[in-house]
Amino acid sequence: AHDVKACALGQASSSIMAQHVVGAKAGELRAVRETMLRMLKENGAPPEGRFADLKYLEPVRDYKARHASTMLTFDAVVDAIGQIEKKRAGQAA
Repeated sequence: AHDVKACALGQASSSIMAQHVVGAKAGELRAVRETMLRMLKENGAPPEGRFADLKYLEPVRDYKARHASTMLTFDAVVDAIGQIEKKRAGQAA
């Protein structure tokens, strides 16, 4: 279980991420972040596959002030992956 202290959009994106993050590959998680960014900033298509429920956040694109809160969970997951990879690389050296 997770306890997200965020606005409704942050909670929604975190909830969808939490449903699918376990078992996802690092590349897939980076790709879903980029797809979400394109969806919000460039009128791109929403994610597909296991993250298809993120399509419900598509209307957020019209509210630029809400983009950061919607993207927070994706940015945090990708940042965490980067930190893990950096730590592993340091241990392997």
